[in-house]
Amino acid sequence: MRYSSLFQLTAALISFSLPAFAADSRYCMNKNVIDAKDFTLQESADNSHLAALAKHFEGAGKNVSVSAVLNSANRALNKGSPPVGSGSPSEAWAWNSGDYKTTKWTPQGITSSADALGKGDWNDHEAWIVSWYQTGDSVRVSFVDRKTHKYRHVLLVYPSADDDFKSIAIHAGGIMWYGNLLYVVDTNNGIRAFNLDNIWEVEIADGVGKMDNGKGYSADGYQYVLPQVRWYKWTPGADSPFRFSWISLDRSDSPDTLLVGEFVRDGEVDKNKDPVPIRLVKYELDSTTRRLRTNAKGLATASWAHCVDILKMQGGVSYDGKFYLSRSNGRDPKAGDLFTWEEGKTAKEYPGWFMAGNEDLSYNPVRKEYYTVTEYDGGRYILSYKA
Repeated sequence: MRYSSLFQLTAALISFSLPAFAADSRYCMNKNVIDAKDFTLQESADNSHLAALAKHFEGAGKNVSVSAVLNSANRALNKGSPPVGSGSPSEAWAWNSGDYKTTKWTPQGITSSADALGKGDWNDHEAWIVSWYQTGDSVRVSFVDRKTHKYRHVLLVYPSADDDFKSIAIHAGGIMWYGNLLYVVDTNNGIRAFNLDNIWEVEIADGVGKMDNGKGYSADGYQYVLPQVRWYKWTPGADSPFRFSWISLDRSDSPDTLLVGEFVRDGEVDKNKDPVPIRLVKYELDSTTRRLRTNAKGLATASWAHCVDILKMQGGVSYDGKFYLSRSNGRDPKAGDLFTWEEGKTAKEYPGWFMAGNEDLSYNPVRKEYYTVTEYDGGRYILSYKA
């Protein structure tokens, strides 16, 4: 079933069973605009083990910069000609053969150096970062140099002791680069933040964390790891879940905002057999600290929230009041759809705009273009579109 209007609520959504969520303004019921103040995230204290580990790697001369990772890139993208949809990308880059075909890792999120500082580059590098997940095991991110089209994978880790770290097993459906932080969505739990000032060089060996011989650290064969510094955890109880499916940055808002959205399949219902709502939410960012804006208790409250009616929404961006939202149709030959929308207006749908497997979106206001990645093995690309 197609939806010609972004915010035309279905009869199923209108028919929520009143006893279950009548008092919960996080649920759509029969309205589009919902109460943003009810969407809250609790900022955790910085990881207690990060400082000790950072001191160790700094002392050993193994704390490296984003530029050093890009300069040490050991794989290369290939210029591709993918089976595109009705939208024609201005650029299409395929991963190297191993990453293009592997079933072990799946790409999900994308962000760029334009997100990082708002000027397009990071220390004279124009770059993409792309997230990949390995089901139930770990997450890696690819640092891609746009000039050379070379890249290197870095493993995301969680400092678990003053002298150890472990891998992180989340879906990593969307990412956003903001200053020295990389924000990564954690589907059921909120948003994790990783410290780009602490990228650590490790031994190229099996295992993750402190090696058995006590003479170093490893990361399943990767040379670098990126540690988590803090967490923004979804605070409401189990009766009010929210899916942190994808994420993006909007620098046209004042202050800057972080946009998150939900992926919901057709026919999904909650534990009370009510249709699962589909929502967009924005949180304000502090451009000085690079953190979410919080109150004295560390609570981040959304500045804007809206119900939507786009099933299987994989990504979204907003800028100057205009939203670009994507839907995936799986391996369907009709590929993925694009929606454009301005609040108060009817959305415009572009069926089959993307090739199959379209994922997260990221907007670059400097180049006036937006990006997505495609996930299916044998058809993996970074795609760029003029806005």
